[in-house]
Amino acid sequence: MAKLVTKFKYLKPNRKVSAGGYAKYIATREGVEKIDDTKKFAPATTKQKNLIEKILKDFPDSKDMFEYVDYLEKQNVGSASDFISRVMEDYAYEISGRKAYADYIATRPRAERFGSHGLFTDDGVQVQLSKVTEELNRHKGNIWTAIISIRREDAERLGFNTGSRWRDMLRTQTESLAKNLKIPMQNLRWYAAFHNESHHPHVHLIAYSTVENEGYLTQKGVENLRSSFAKDIFQQDLLCIYEMQTEHRDKLRAEACDIVEDLVSKINSEIYISASIQNKLLELADRLSKTKGKKVYGYLKPDVKALVDSIVDELANDGRIKKLYDLWYEQKENIIRTYTDEMPDMIPLVNNKEFKSIKNAVIKEALKLNLTEDEIEENENTDEESVSNLFEYEENTSSESTFDSDRGVLYPHYSIKTNRNSVVVSSLYLLRFLSNMIQNQLRFEEKQKEQRTDKKLQKKINDKKQDQGLKM
Repeated sequence: MAKLVTKFKYLKPNRKVSAGGYAKYIATREGVEKIDDTKKFAPATTKQKNLIEKILKDFPDSKDMFEYVDYLEKQNVGSASDFISRVMEDYAYEISGRKAYADYIATRPRAERFGSHGLFTDDGVQVQLSKVTEELNRHKGNIWTAIISIRREDAERLGFNTGSRWRDMLRTQTESLAKNLKIPMQNLRWYAAFHNESHHPHVHLIAYSTVENEGYLTQKGVENLRSSFAKDIFQQDLLCIYEMQTEHRDKLRAEACDIVEDLVSKINSEIYISASIQNKLLELADRLSKTKGKKVYGYLKPDVKALVDSIVDELANDGRIKKLYDLWYEQKENIIRTYTDEMPDMIPLVNNKEFKSIKNAVIKEALKLNLTEDEIEENENTDEESVSNLFEYEENTSSESTFDSDRGVLYPHYSIKTNRNSVVVSSLYLLRFLSNMIQNQLRFEEKQKEQRTDKKLQKKINDKKQDQGLKM
C-alpha cells in the first residue's frame, strides 16, 4: 500500500448549503468517541459490522483507507471504531446532509490547535474563523477539499507528528497547489487543520479561487499534487533512494564500459554485431539521400520515421542496453510507489520522451554513410572519440553487394557509396550513445539529490546566522 493516502473532492457552485459550515466544522468540533483499552481488543460487535457493511455500500472508496486495511487484519472493536470514526470524518459533509461539514477538523480531542481553533494558512496571514466561514458562505465557485494521511510510524520517524510541521510543509506547496488547480497565485485561498490521530495523522485542506469562475483539477493534477506532497513528506526516504541510484549509476558506468569493450573485441575478431541494425542503417541512409527538406526526426515522412523507430527498437533489444533501461525504470518506479500503488505501464524505450534524442542520433549516423570515402575519413580523423583506428581493413560496397553470413559481412543493395568501417562504427557509436543517455539520466537524478541536500544545508547555515544576529 502507498505510504501517502490522499482524497480529493470539490463542492459544486450550485450547492444548496453553505460551504462556510465546512470551515467551521473542521475548525471547532469537539467530542470523539473514546474506547477503553481493554474493550478495543474484543471482537467487533454486530452493530459495528452492520454499520461497516452499510458504509462500504454507500462509500465504496473507503476501502482505500488505512483504517479499513487495519480493520480487515484485526476485526476488533478498536479497529472497527477507528474505521467508522474516520469515515464519519471524511464523509461528514454527505453524512450530515451537507450541513455544518466545515466545523469538523480543528477541535476534536486529537486535533492540534493554533490558538482558539486549528485552522492555518500562508505565513503572516491571520485566520479569523468567522471571517473564513462568511467568505466561504458567499463563495459561488468551486471549492476543493483534500485529506492527506500517513501512518503513525512514518509520522514519528519523519517528524510529521506535529501541526507546525504539516503547516510548514503545506506552506511550501502553495505554488504547486495553484499550478495544479489552474488558479493564479494571487487568487488562491487555502486553509488546513491537522489531526494527530493515533494510527494515521492527517490534515484536511480547503482551497478555492477568489475569482469564482477560475480553477479546475484534472486527474493529472491530482497525481502531480500527490507526488509533490510525497516528495516533501518522504524526503529522507527519497534521499536513500537517490543514494541507491548513485550506486546503480556507478555500476552502470562500469557495465557500459564493459559493453563497449566487448563490442570492440567482437568486431576486431570479425564477429559481426547486429547485422540487422547495420542493414537498416544502410537502408535509412539510402532513404535519406532521396529525402528533401530538413533531415531531423520531426520532419520525416511516417514511413521513414518507422524505419528510425525500428533501428532504436533493435538497439533497445540488445540484452545489455535492455538491462540498463530496466534498472533506470526500476528507480523511477521506486519514487512513484511513495504516493501510489498503481504503477503505469512500462514505456518502451523507443516511445520514452526522455530518450527521444537517440532518434536524431540514428539519423545523424545514417547521414554520415552518404558521405564520400574521403569525407568519411576526414570526419573520423577529426572526431575526438573516433574508433576508426580499431579497423585495419576497408571493403567498399557496391550496388550489387549481398550479405555473407559465413563471414558476417553485409554488402547492401543500395545506391549509396560507403564502406564497412563506417557502418560498424555507426552501429557501435549508437550503442554507446544510448548507454550514455541512460547514465546521464541517472546522473540527473543524482544532481537533483545533491541540490536538495545543498538547500537543506544552506537553510541550516542561514538559521544559524540568524540566531547569531548575522546578515543573511
